[in-house]
Amino acid sequence: MGDFLGLVSQNVSAKSKLFGVDANERFTSEANNRYPSINFACERFDGRLDLPDTSFDMIVTIDVLECICDKEALLGEFHRILKPHGKVLAAHWDWDTMAYSAKCKDVARKAVSAFSDWKQPWMDNCDGQMGRKLWGLFEGSRKFRGKPDSFNLIETTYETGKYGFDRMQDIAKLAGKGRISREEYEKLHSELIENNAKGQYFFCLTSFIYDAEKA
Repeated sequence: MGDFLGLVSQNVSAKSKLFGVDANERFTSEANNRYPSINFACERFDGRLDLPDTSFDMIVTIDVLECICDKEALLGEFHRILKPHGKVLAAHWDWDTMAYSAKCKDVARKAVSAFSDWKQPWMDNCDGQMGRKLWGLFEGSRKFRGKPDSFNLIETTYETGKYGFDRMQDIAKLAGKGRISREEYEKLHSELIENNAKGQYFFCLTSFIYDAEKA
């Protein structure tokens, strides 16, 4: 959140006021220290945002909605705090679209499924298919009118710092806990290392985007 708004601050008027919200106190504290010109607040959504009506020109939400239990309430709050003709830009990885090229395709499917359905302790809710649901969620509320788009992340190297590699480290934490066994994880991990050595590694993931205006 902090780095994203820090980047935005370099590309907008100096008169623009930026405001970020996150449920993690450590993240918001670090963001406030790193970007003192931006206001960050620690807040967990409980049905209402502590913000005034028609006070924002634009709202950007990235990979947040799957964690919200009452998504319709949050969209209602977005509508309330946006100015007339205000904009919403929503983006969300669709974790279920993660694809590893592997001969052990059944194991690869299990690995993706395990990660997609992983409800981490800090999450109030999880939905690994949230990306594909953005369009229907916003349009169905009749509070916004916009268009869908998508972005594909494609990687051809398997190494630390790459998204596909780092997600396999997350999946390692889930191995042996029901969805995928430790043996299956090791089999897939070994094959991906081998594919990388041969120059045959391939990973992709889709982020769906919704660009809209307040109705």
